[in-house]
Amino acid sequence: MFHSPANPVIRIAFFPVLLLFYLISQGAFLPMLAPVFAVIFFTLMPSKPPLSLMIKLLLMLLLVTAGVVIVGEQLIDSPTGFGLFCWTVLYWSFYRSHKDPKDLLSTFMLLVVIIMSVVNLQFGVSTQGLPLLMLESYLYALGATYIGFLLFPGDEKEVLPDEKTSEGSEPNLGLILCKTTAMSITLAALIGTGSTQAILIGITISNMIRIPVSQDRRIFSQNRLVTTTIGILFTIPVMLATLSGMPGWVLLGVTLFLGLQLACYAIRRQCRMSVYQLLFTNYIILNNQVLTYQGADPFTAHLTRLIAISLAILIGVMILSLVRSKRAKLSIYNANSPISDM
Repeated sequence: MFHSPANPVIRIAFFPVLLLFYLISQGAFLPMLAPVFAVIFFTLMPSKPPLSLMIKLLLMLLLVTAGVVIVGEQLIDSPTGFGLFCWTVLYWSFYRSHKDPKDLLSTFMLLVVIIMSVVNLQFGVSTQGLPLLMLESYLYALGATYIGFLLFPGDEKEVLPDEKTSEGSEPNLGLILCKTTAMSITLAALIGTGSTQAILIGITISNMIRIPVSQDRRIFSQNRLVTTTIGILFTIPVMLATLSGMPGWVLLGVTLFLGLQLACYAIRRQCRMSVYQLLFTNYIILNNQVLTYQGADPFTAHLTRLIAISLAILIGVMILSLVRSKRAKLSIYNANSPISDM
C-alpha cells in the first residue's frame, strides 16, 4: 500500500512489537512466542510468502509438535530417555538448519524442545497444551506478517544474506553432533541450576549456533558477540520507562522507536540476516519480560536478564569456537589422509 525503501525496517520494528503489546493486554500465556514467530517470518522470508506454503508449514508444525510432546510426556519419568529424546530432536533440527539455513521447521523445533524441557523439568508443568499454543502463536504471527506486507510492501534488500558455507551439499555430521551435545549440556545445566532465564538463554544460544559457520569463522563469531551485546542495551530505556510508571501508550511508542533504531543500527553494522534475526528475537523476549514483570525490584530483575543474555552470547561464542577447532582438526586430518593424495 505504501511503497518506500524503509518498509522492511518498519515491518520488523513495528508488527512484532504491536503483536506483543496486544497479547500482553489479552493476558496470553507466553505472549512473546507469536512475536518471535513474526520476527522469524520477516527475516527468513524477505518477500511476502505464499499462503499455500504457510498452510503446509503449519500442518507440519502441528504434526511434529504433537508427536514431540506426546513422546516427551511418556518419557518424562525417565530422565535418561527424555534427555536422549530431546538430544535426538535437537540433532534433527540442527541437521535441517545446516542443510537449509532458511528451514522454518528446524527453527520452530528448537523452540519446542527448549520450551518443553524447561516447562516440564524445571516448572513441573505438563506441556500437553503446547501444540495448541503453537497453533495460536503461528496464526497470530501469520496474520501480523501478511498485514505487514500488505501495508508496507517491498522486499528486504538492506540486510545482507548469510554467507554460504564450505560444507558442500551434505552437512558435516561431526559438527552437528558437536553442536547438539553442547546445546543439550547447556540446557541441562540451566534446568539443573534452576535458572529463571533458562528459556531466554536457551533460545539465544540456539539462534546463535543454528546455521552453519561461515568460512571466516573468527569474524562470524565476533560479529555475533559485538552486535548482539550492544543490541540488548536497546531494551534499557523501556525498562526505565516502565520504572517511571509511564502509561501503556508511551511504553508502546518508546518500544516502537527503539525497534526502529535497533534495525538502523543493525543495517549500519552490515549485519547478516541471522544476526538481524537474533537481535530482534532478543529484543522481543527482553521487552516481554520487562513489560510482564510483577516483582518488587524490576531494575535488578532486568539487570539479571542482561547478564543472562551476555552469558548466553559467551556460551554461544564458546560453542562456535569449539566447532571451529573441530572443523580445523577435520581439515588437517583430511589433508594428511592418504586418500587425499590419490
